[in-house]
Amino acid sequence: MWRNTGQPVRVLMLDARACLPVVLAAVYWSWPTLYIAIAGFVFFSLISFFGLTLPALVRTVRRWTAGRVRTAVPVWRRRRYS
Repeated sequence: MWRNTGQPVRVLMLDARACLPVVLAAVYWSWPTLYIAIAGFVFFSLISFFGLTLPALVRTVRRWTAGRVRTAVPVWRRRRYS
């Protein structure tokens, strides 16, 4: 029971964060909200296919934009493989 507490929350095969646009489309039914829900579903399914969660994707994008050189960090404190 406790071994899965670190796993991302899923509803069936879908990440629980992807359910928010779907719930929004169900509560406020219109074509634009349906398009937003479909786009959210596709986005979260795509990052889930690559094995990422939303926080991990944000960290990865931040790492790509910041680059390899971390200024104001001593050499012995730099993380070389992240």
